[in-house]
Amino acid sequence: MDEYSTGFCIRATGRGGTGSKCGRWNPTGEQVKVLTELFRSGLRTPTTDQIQKISAELSFYGKIESKNVFYWFQNHKARERQKRRRILVDDLHTTTTTSSKQFGSGEKNEAERVIETLQLFPVKSRLYADDCKENTYNLGMEMDHPTLDLRLSFV
Repeated sequence: MDEYSTGFCIRATGRGGTGSKCGRWNPTGEQVKVLTELFRSGLRTPTTDQIQKISAELSFYGKIESKNVFYWFQNHKARERQKRRRILVDDLHTTTTTSSKQFGSGEKNEAERVIETLQLFPVKSRLYADDCKENTYNLGMEMDHPTLDLRLSFV
């Protein structure tokens, strides 16, 4: 039996290199197939007993430990979540792009768009200066509305 059929790899390098034994688990095709079938059947987070039974069953196909099964399920679940998120983001991007093309009849494409910022308080605007001249208040006059109390109170 060679080093790959046992489920563990051995890296040997040439002269001058650092040869080391790799303790990384390398699952066989049969092991991956069984694990994938279990995952597809709905098993997402196996209990400790389930992990031990699965690893005992898969040891028939090659070297495997309980931690390998545990981490396989953890990693597979995380990859599925990432894939789902990526699909949602892609769908959202596609929907946004499609709707902007539908509603923007003569709209420019993304490369030609210019982002414009609206000035909420155009201080140096000529229009604003004219408004200020028209709406000047005599500060000595009494106002019609009550004064506004801006103090903070903690009840």
